[in-house]
Amino acid sequence: MENYLSAQQLGTFAGIAIATNVIVQFTKSIFKKRCKDYVIRIYTFVITFILSFIFIPHQNTPKDIMLLIINSILICMTSFGNYEIFKDTYRNNKN
Repeated sequence: MENYLSAQQLGTFAGIAIATNVIVQFTKSIFKKRCKDYVIRIYTFVITFILSFIFIPHQNTPKDIMLLIINSILICMTSFGNYEIFKDTYRNNKN
């Protein structure tokens, strides 16, 4: 347990999805008060793309940038799904 989340782990699909979930959950209240839900979805994509750009090895070719965008969309959709699962689970246990 020396490292909770290393740079090597953040370079994986699951690592970026976890990091995205954590960052968005702790910062979305800033946007939630002023904006609609679609802004949070765009914000989640931007966070995912930035994390992917930093931690996934790539070269700055158009092909690699397109792959980063596609991977970011997939990770972003995974993050939305994780949030819905946790939200619905908590709501069902609360009753």
